[in-house]
Amino acid sequence: MLLKFDDFEIKLNLDNSQTALKLAKLSSFKAQINTWGEEIYFETANLGIKPDKNARDVVTFGEVAYWCEGHSIAIGFGKTPVSIDNEIRLVSKVNVFATFKTSTKILNNLKKLNNNDKLSIII
Repeated sequence: MLLKFDDFEIKLNLDNSQTALKLAKLSSFKAQINTWGEEIYFETANLGIKPDKNARDVVTFGEVAYWCEGHSIAIGFGKTPVSIDNEIRLVSKVNVFATFKTSTKILNNLKKLNNNDKLSIII
């Protein structure tokens, strides 16, 4: 799966979870970005994905999660309004389903994104 933004792209390495398998069945699509602190998220089709047994609300930079309640893919890259100290805490438990290679360049590009920016998701 590839996330293509205006100025950069992120190649996702999917794991073997049920969440990843369901998301991999989607067709490529375009989405509008939402931001929440240092997190971006964007809606997908409602695939009926439920929180799995490993769902958690704290992630690390480089992990990609699916927020079941919002039918959205989420990437945390810093503090959010609910973070404690320097953790990356999302609003509720999520299913981590992929990772990507982190870099300062990607971090800086993520920080430049705003609500309503667009991206393409290539499956």
